[in-house]
Amino acid sequence: MVRASRILLWISLMALSWPAAAQQDFGSFGHVLGGAANAPVQINVFSDFQCSACREFYLGTIKLVLRDYAAGNKVRVVYHEIPLQGHKYSRDAARYAGAAARMGTKQLLAVMDALFLNQSQWAQNGRMETWVAKALSLQDFQTLKRILREPAVDLAIDRELKFSTIKGLRSTPTMFLRYAGKQQKAEGLVTYPVLKQFLDAIVK
Repeated sequence: MVRASRILLWISLMALSWPAAAQQDFGSFGHVLGGAANAPVQINVFSDFQCSACREFYLGTIKLVLRDYAAGNKVRVVYHEIPLQGHKYSRDAARYAGAAARMGTKQLLAVMDALFLNQSQWAQNGRMETWVAKALSLQDFQTLKRILREPAVDLAIDRELKFSTIKGLRSTPTMFLRYAGKQQKAEGLVTYPVLKQFLDAIVK
């Protein structure tokens, strides 16, 4: 059954291809997690911090892509935080990530790790500040709290939400893979072996 599902995911990835030029350009949207701007493949991930599938996708798939592909500039990974209705605390989590992104990739990844690893705890009561504080140095955490007060943090989230509507987002996680003038969309949790097989067919 697992093998069959992987084959179906692979087929869906290969089938959902259309010219990237025909789509709304991602431009400066999102947070870059790794990889050069001229990497042969760009993966844009639409995610929600309170989504359990997004947690598994980030920890089990994307972190390995960052290690095995983005570190060598074969793939560029960009995250778009989309707080979904019904997830009471996901916007607060997106605000922490947005503020951390303004400090640097190192701080952003530390905050994302903390939020996803401890999702089951803070999703019960919204108390995520403790986990974020543990992930950063005291100085960085103080800087983050200052950035959180800036209106630009919420404006960026609102812009992402509007952009997700333009992209026809229906659920999280959803990723768009762009390469060689093409763009492909994959909805739902894609495991690392499936994505690796796909990337290896593109990146020589």
